[in-house]
Amino acid sequence: MPWRELKPMDLKVMFIAEYLSEKHSFSRLCQDYQISRKTGYKWVERYELEGPSGLDERSRRRHNQTYVVPLVVRQAIIELR
Repeated sequence: MPWRELKPMDLKVMFIAEYLSEKHSFSRLCQDYQISRKTGYKWVERYELEGPSGLDERSRRRHNQTYVVPLVVRQAIIELR
């Protein structure tokens, strides 16, 4: 593993710094960093809303449970045990 490998946070900070300098077009900047424009816009939006902490890695885990067993069914299962 190279000792100068960039961490994801470092890459995002560098991207935002170049974006704020307005030296290149947004498309060119995304191309240079090998990210999609959608990802670039997501990083910029998070930075503008939350500041540098908005660039932290986020969990990809679902935030809600898609299927919840109704209380009546749970009680019936418990009674059967």
